[in-house]
Amino acid sequence: MSGARPRLTSGTAGIVGAIACTSIFALTIGLTYPLLSFVLEANGHSDAAIGISAAMTPLGVLMASGFYPRIVKRYGSWPVAAVCLLAVAVLILMMGMTESYAAFLLLRLLLGVFDCGVYIISETWINQLASAKSRGRIIGLYATALSTGFGMGPMILAVTGAGGMMPFVIGAAFCVLAVGVIVIIRGATPDVTDEHPVSSLSFIRLAPTLLLAIAVFAFWDAAILALYPVYGLDFGLEAEFVALSLSVCILGNTFLQIPIGWLADLTSRRAVMVLCCMIAGAGALALPMVIIETALFLPTLFVWGAAAGGIYTMAMTELGDRFSGAELVAGNAAFALAYGIGGLAGGPAVGVAMRSFGPDGFSGTLAVVLFATGAFALWRSRLSASNT
Repeated sequence: MSGARPRLTSGTAGIVGAIACTSIFALTIGLTYPLLSFVLEANGHSDAAIGISAAMTPLGVLMASGFYPRIVKRYGSWPVAAVCLLAVAVLILMMGMTESYAAFLLLRLLLGVFDCGVYIISETWINQLASAKSRGRIIGLYATALSTGFGMGPMILAVTGAGGMMPFVIGAAFCVLAVGVIVIIRGATPDVTDEHPVSSLSFIRLAPTLLLAIAVFAFWDAAILALYPVYGLDFGLEAEFVALSLSVCILGNTFLQIPIGWLADLTSRRAVMVLCCMIAGAGALALPMVIIETALFLPTLFVWGAAAGGIYTMAMTELGDRFSGAELVAGNAAFALAYGIGGLAGGPAVGVAMRSFGPDGFSGTLAVVLFATGAFALWRSRLSASNT
C-alpha cells in the first residue's frame, strides 16, 4: 500500500536539507581550525603564523561569495550544494596528507571557497521555508545545528587526538553523508533559478547592523577556533582539556539558541541582539579570572558561546523578517561576504594582540569588539525609532 507510506512535507524536508548542509559546514570549520592549530603549534609556528593560516578559510569565503548567486541561478541549489560538499571532503583528506605550511594555506583557502556555497545555499533554504511567526525558533533550530557542527569538530579531536589521519577521515565521511541526505530530499529544496540576482553590496546601505553582527560573530568564531587552543595552552591547560572546553563553549549554542529564538519571537529581535552582545563581551572579560577555576570556567564558556551565537541567530532572523525573494538571496550572499571579512580579520587581529599583550590580548580584543557591536546595534535601533 504505497499510499500509506509516511512522507516528509516539502517544508520539513527542505529544513532537514538545510540543517544537514549547515551542520557539515560548521563541522569542517570546527574540526580544521583547532586541528591545524595543534599541528602548526607542534611544528613550531608562531601565534601570528597560526592566525594567518586560519584566515585563509574566511578569505576563500570572501573571494567566492559574490559568484554563488549566479552559479545557483544557473545550476540549481541542491546540485551546487552537493558538489561543494564533495569538494570539501577531498580537501579535508588532502590536509591530512601534508604538514607543509604553504599547502595548508592553499587548502584552507579552497575550503573557504566551497564552504561558502554551502553557507549561502543553506541559509537561503532555511529563511525561505520559515514563516514570520515562528522564524526565531526555526532559525534557533538552524543555529543549534550550526553550533552542533562546530562542537563536533573539537569533540572528534578530544576522542581521536590531533595526530594521524583519523580526524580528517571522519570529517570527510560526514561530508559524504550530507551529500546523500541532499540527494534524497532534492525535490523539496526551494527553487531559486527564476530569481533575478540583486547586488549583495546594496546591503551595506540596507542592513549595516546585520552585516556587522555577522562579521563580528565570524571574528569571534575564527578567533576562538584558531587561537583559543593557544590561549588555553598558554595558561598551562592540557591539550585534551582545551579541546573539551572549546566544545563546551560551542555547545552553549546547541542548548540555548532555540530559547533565544523563542525569546526574540515574543519580544524584539534587536533587543535580544544587543543583550547577546553585552553578555558575550562580559564573558570575554571574565575569561582570565575564571580559567583557573574549572567549576566557573566551563559554565562561563557555555554561556559565552551561547550569547555569541545569539548574535548570529538574531541577524539571520531579522534578515528573513525584512527581505524575501531575490533580496533574500542577495542578503545571504552579503552575509557570506561579511562572514568572510570578519573571519579573515579575527585570527590575525587576535594573534597580533596576543603577541603584543600576551594571553590578555585574546580576551581583551574580543571584549572590545563585542561591546562596540552591541552599542552600535542599540544606536541604530534608537535612530530608526526616532525617524518613524
